[in-house]
Amino acid sequence: MCPRKFRPLLIVAVCCWLSGGRGQTVSAAPELEQILAGIDTYFEKLQSLEAGFTQVVEAPALEKSEQFRGRLYFRKPEYLRLEYTVPEGQLLVADGDWYWFFMPQPDLLQAMRAPMDEDEGAGAPRYILGGDMHRRFTGKLLGEEQRNGKPCYLLELFPLKTNRYYRSLKAWIDVSSYATLAVRYQDLGGTLNYFEFSDLAENIRIDPQKFIFVPPPGTQVLDEY
Repeated sequence: MCPRKFRPLLIVAVCCWLSGGRGQTVSAAPELEQILAGIDTYFEKLQSLEAGFTQVVEAPALEKSEQFRGRLYFRKPEYLRLEYTVPEGQLLVADGDWYWFFMPQPDLLQAMRAPMDEDEGAGAPRYILGGDMHRRFTGKLLGEEQRNGKPCYLLELFPLKTNRYYRSLKAWIDVSSYATLAVRYQDLGGTLNYFEFSDLAENIRIDPQKFIFVPPPGTQVLDEY
């Protein structure tokens, strides 16, 4: 994982879900609009989420890919924790004010942070889609594919407002619940960041301490704006 790509919840390239689907492209309306509305309905009812995740970061220009695993914790409005088991000890925390990315290394403790304010954080990738989807994205329905044994709509989406984090995304949306089961972002440099989720536990109590990060003593903190 490349530590300098601290963007999108600080991980556009390190790390906000791969191969293209074979589904037939269809017109954006009405199918896409109905799916986006379903995603919003799911998100409106969601207050918290815990799930396992697998992350794959691909840098086509370097012919290189890396794979990571861990647990995701989410609580509205925008609290997030990615707790990595591979590599062990790595963390990404969105605490309401900052996105923190912590990388424990044998010879150096280093944390990067970026502001979560509306101007600096606008457009940052999210791992659970929802919230005015039709106003934020255009795109198309590519067809259906399975993720974790469940049929999903495969969407290709483009942000209507240009941002500094990513230029497009693909999303795999459960056809029954409209939950996000996988998402893949492509950043402005072409790096692909794919997340796939499993064992979703919705609307559960999550310890508020999960969304607090205090750098350990001796940690070098790097600000990114």
